Amino acid sequence: MKKKRFSLIFFFVVISGFGCACTTKTKEEIKTIKLDLQLKEKTIANLLDRISMKDQEIGKLTEELRAAHVTIEDLRSDIEKLREIDIQMEEKKKEVDNRIEETIPTTGTDSATAEEKPE
Repeated sequence: MKKKRFSLIFFFVVISGFGCACTTKTKEEIKTIKLDLQLKEKTIANLLDRISMKDQEIGKLTEELRAAHVTIEDLRSDIEKLREIDIQMEEKKKEVDNRIEETIPTTGTDSATAEEKPE
């Protein structure tokens, strides 16, 4: 009977020793996992912050692009108006040139050239 008691006591001591070792190892693993999770959480938070900043930059660039597009369209419109004005000015210049030619007598130019020629 003493042998059985001793065996049982020895068995419980050995089992509890293994249990403590397992518990300690499990606690260390839990701490390690917890630290890994905290590190990953910080990494994710940093990535989300960077994504947010990039999203804001994209928003600003998109707004600048829209403003530039409006400016380009305004400039195209202005260029077209200037072309029309230029065409009108050319037409008026031709009209004025034609009127001047009509008002200047052609014989007057012949006599002027004749006077310049010494014969």
